[in-house]
Amino acid sequence: MSAPLLEVVDLVKVYALARPGWFAPRPYRRAVDGVGFVIEAGRSFGVVGESGSGKSTLARAVMALERPTAGVVRLGGRALNDLPRRELRATRAHIQMIFQDPYGSLDPRQKIARIVAEPLANLAHVGRAERAGRVDEALGAVGLGAADAQKYPHEFSGGQRQRIAIARALITRPKLVVADEPVSALDVSIQAQVLNLMSDLQREAGVTYLFISHDLAVVGYICDEIAVMFHGRFVETGPSAALLDKPAHPYTRELVDAEPKLAEKPLPPPEPPPRPDATTGCPYAARCLHAQARCLEAAPALRPLGEDRRVACHFPFGG
Repeated sequence: MSAPLLEVVDLVKVYALARPGWFAPRPYRRAVDGVGFVIEAGRSFGVVGESGSGKSTLARAVMALERPTAGVVRLGGRALNDLPRRELRATRAHIQMIFQDPYGSLDPRQKIARIVAEPLANLAHVGRAERAGRVDEALGAVGLGAADAQKYPHEFSGGQRQRIAIARALITRPKLVVADEPVSALDVSIQAQVLNLMSDLQREAGVTYLFISHDLAVVGYICDEIAVMFHGRFVETGPSAALLDKPAHPYTRELVDAEPKLAEKPLPPPEPPPRPDATTGCPYAARCLHAQARCLEAAPALRPLGEDRRVACHFPFGG
């Protein structure tokens, strides 16, 4: 059988922090702690969690912009961090990124034609005529015209700028697109347009997505499978519909319950009972209303729950 398009195995990323004092030991933070998943070509995988959970660090490691402390990232069966620099540069033509901010990610001094063609110029040796044709093709794929190539970013709305960012990501015809919070800076109506565009491109061009977000509804709309991330670990994974319909981990349920619903008055979440700070046990135990003594003593492993779900909880819902 052929290798999956993307395979992440036991990925760990540890950062050294500033010393709290002259003679104090240097503290470390495990931003990503033993994460693993697989994405088949043409599919979409979403990673959701609150700010500081390690999502963006994971995205940068997949892009080979950060070297992992441990673990491996394979694209098409090849370990990215084992490639020589020249081969890694060429491989990046097959993996592109859409950034969160449609305003800050586009150089205001450059015309759209140059912005969109930038990955092509850096990663592939093509002539000027072919480059112009590829720019027109990429802009057309996201619903913009050839005349837009001669404009500047300030002449476009936020949604149009994100379309330009998507066109830039698509111009090398990549196998994988990593989308790091691509719609969080947009109005809700514009979010829907961009998500529909990304869904259409997946269906028509076979684009594979690794979609990073803090919004379960957004990830559930576009992704086939979801992983919920907390403190650098996956606490639950599974098909989007099943995970959103019946969350098994208390943190997943907290995220689902936090989604606004029409005709319902939002209620403040209940305060968890006070628990002592501890370096052992489940990292979510201090916030969990259902935590028991075992949760404070041993961290749960990510284990199967049914045929296609996995959950890191000693007492999962429905388990």
